[in-house]
Amino acid sequence: MLRHRTSLLTLLLLCLSALGLSAQTRTGSVAGSVSTADNAPLAFASVLMKDTRYGMMTDEKGHFSFDVPAGQYTLLVTYAGYIVTEKAVAIKSGSTTDAGSLRIEASLHRLREVVVADIQKNKFANKQSATAARMPLGNLENPQTYSVIRKELIQEQVAIDYNSALISVPAAVVNNGVNESNNDIYMRGFSSQSTFRNGLATDSRLQTDIFNIEQVEILKGPSGTLFGGPMVRYGGVVNNVTKKPFESFRGEVNYTTGSWGLNRLAVDINTPLNKERTALARVNAFGHSQSSFQDYGYLRSFGGAVSLAFKPNERTTVRFDADITKADKNLNAFIRPGDGLTVKSVADLHMDTRRSLSSDDIGVPRTMVNTYAEIEYKLSEHWTSRTSYQHGHSAEKQAIFFVPAFINDQQIRRQFRIFENYDINTDNLQQNFTGDFKIGNVRNRLVVGLDYFARNERVQSMMPYLLPYDTIAIRDAAWAPITKARIAAIRNQSDVPSDNDLSGERTYGVYASDVVNITDKLMAMASLRVDWYESLPIRTNGISLENGSKQTQFAPKLGLVYQPVKDKIAVFANYLNGFTNPAPSMNYNTMQYSYWKPEQANQWEAGVKLDLLDGKLSSTLSYYDIRVKDKVMDLNDGTSVQEGAQDSKGIDIDIIANPIRGLNLVAGYGYNDNKYIRDVEEQQGKRAPWTPRNVANIWVSYRFMDGRMQGLGIGLGANYADKVFFDTDEKFGVPSFTTMNGTLFYDQPKYRISLKVNNVTNLRYWNFYGQPQKPRELLASVSYKF
Repeated sequence: MLRHRTSLLTLLLLCLSALGLSAQTRTGSVAGSVSTADNAPLAFASVLMKDTRYGMMTDEKGHFSFDVPAGQYTLLVTYAGYIVTEKAVAIKSGSTTDAGSLRIEASLHRLREVVVADIQKNKFANKQSATAARMPLGNLENPQTYSVIRKELIQEQVAIDYNSALISVPAAVVNNGVNESNNDIYMRGFSSQSTFRNGLATDSRLQTDIFNIEQVEILKGPSGTLFGGPMVRYGGVVNNVTKKPFESFRGEVNYTTGSWGLNRLAVDINTPLNKERTALARVNAFGHSQSSFQDYGYLRSFGGAVSLAFKPNERTTVRFDADITKADKNLNAFIRPGDGLTVKSVADLHMDTRRSLSSDDIGVPRTMVNTYAEIEYKLSEHWTSRTSYQHGHSAEKQAIFFVPAFINDQQIRRQFRIFENYDINTDNLQQNFTGDFKIGNVRNRLVVGLDYFARNERVQSMMPYLLPYDTIAIRDAAWAPITKARIAAIRNQSDVPSDNDLSGERTYGVYASDVVNITDKLMAMASLRVDWYESLPIRTNGISLENGSKQTQFAPKLGLVYQPVKDKIAVFANYLNGFTNPAPSMNYNTMQYSYWKPEQANQWEAGVKLDLLDGKLSSTLSYYDIRVKDKVMDLNDGTSVQEGAQDSKGIDIDIIANPIRGLNLVAGYGYNDNKYIRDVEEQQGKRAPWTPRNVANIWVSYRFMDGRMQGLGIGLGANYADKVFFDTDEKFGVPSFTTMNGTLFYDQPKYRISLKVNNVTNLRYWNFYGQPQKPRELLASVSYKF
């Protein structure tokens, strides 16, 4: 196996060298200057060619000049991380194109003091991403569907947690995790988690607070080719991009208060570390405290992050960032429905949603740490090397999960599970070579990557998994709060032992993806990943229960894009593959412990992407069909067979518009039809649990851009999720809901004031796991900017 891997790696590197040597690209250059509305030079702004890696920073007089391969481009100027202007340019071989003086429609004073996004057209439509394709590829050039939620939208919606930050993801619904251990994002008939950070895998058990998030990227559909390994889900990939330093000094201090004792303080400071601005730093920190809307429940958390960037020379950039988050909160698991239930919905039980089934005595402290380092090096005019490493750590001690189970329409059995220790460590090392070159007259954008991922898990938990605490009646006048003392007494009486489990996995991946411009309007993508997966032996109390396993998987990805109107309309189609490595289990056919081959999901998708009206309308419409094969089916006798199959198909629509200056709209709709097409008899032909057929969202905001009311704005939004069921028999579930939110804000150069109302209609509703959600919530936020 090692010889096979070494040979394949050598072949890929030789191909890479051959491509680099065969590139015959003719180059020219572009020069110009950047100034503000009051004719002042804009120093240290970033100037780059859109969807490429070519660019530089303006000097102290606002001038720029750099080499670019011949061709048609859009020149972007960014400042403080925001796009502030753009211009179409044509680069001719052997000559210098004069881009002229690029004028920013704001004074130098205003640029330094306000959120620069105010002068952008359709500011929420920016889908720039270095990780969506792992190469410089624009939205209309990418055959895959994806969404980007940027910090501007998160700020305007006064989001204070991960769920509220993602309410505008089209065709998706975000919940707290099954056991409040992560965030589940339901899309395309499957559940995904935010398992990637800056393009590298990390564990999602403890989701970071949003204090350090610049944007969240959601790649739709199975994406195992570029994001292979055990962290991928078939609905899509969720990647959190953290805040990075930029070339100017800026800062913001924000305080938010509101219902149920909310107190949240966040700080964001960015500064150059030297006069040349080749060393940059950004520091973020937060503290958060809020009680539950129920009679018990709380969340207390705090954290900090630092991000550094150094540019020792023109070819090299070194980046480092780290964050730590500590949280203390209740852990409430999803509701288990019993056979005695006769009602169809949790709403029909008529429970008082303001009463908690738990207590404040079983809060659990949790810690999550991420560290990230990267070296980017320009090998040549056409090739860039990027070496990235990320380590993730999450831990908790004495975690008590409260698990309610409905016995019948009148009674609830309260149960608990204990983890004395839960410790997870992840390591992801990637080496990417990215090229942008021509062979003859054919442009190629190529990424070749090596990927190593390791995950180790140490769990010390109570056995058996669940113990009953008590049984209560739904109509009881009072429920005794759960206490640690009684849990300890029950456990001692039951003589419950602890198991200490050690497990782990390793993944070695090699991938390549090439986008070829067959013509100026027709592009084709061909990609392939080879993945070697190794599960380590599981050890319980020091004894190995099984041997490890090794699996090899090939994951292709194909795509085609045709732009009938260049840079405005793109018709696309793709074939995507994703895979998972099923856990071993008893084989029905051999009656032996078996290691199964990888389970696979294959997606076919077609659609259209639009960027019309001078960038004021951005939209994507697509139809997808995902087929999952080689699913491991768990039989009633405790054995398994690998003969299952599932189908999930539907449509996704998203619209981002800026019809008039100051008015912005974000809307999405998704329809999904899924079923088990080959499974055990009781699931055959049934729909997967917790998957809604229809979801929709809309957010509309208007801000006065001139006059005495300049900076005053209002936003209104709504989110709809169809009913879902807890099982394939569709006997019990959660009703559909439509929530509405609104915000009023006043944004000035030095400060921002916001008022937010969540759940405006005070709707009584539940998330997909049967947990009651917040009634009407009031938030007030004030920011000081410098």
